[in-house]
Amino acid sequence: MMTVARAYALTATEGGFGTTGLSAWIQNNVITIILLMIAATALWAGKNGNISKVVTIAACAVVGVTVLALATTGAAMDVGAWLVGLFRA
Repeated sequence: MMTVARAYALTATEGGFGTTGLSAWIQNNVITIILLMIAATALWAGKNGNISKVVTIAACAVVGVTVLALATTGAAMDVGAWLVGLFRA
């Protein structure tokens, strides 16, 4: 029969316990968490009949997720070069 201390020691050495697992999970699922929070806020505002707030939240969410995607994928340099190319003669 395994004791609690032995089970904890085995799991801790395998990376099961500790804050590294939680922080890695948050980093891997940050977009999903943000979108779920925005959706919950938009649904709450829609429930109260404040449709303009829902539209504002949705538009800000799209802009925010777009900026976050550009920052995390490294595509910001390509988008910047494309924008400069629009104004270059």
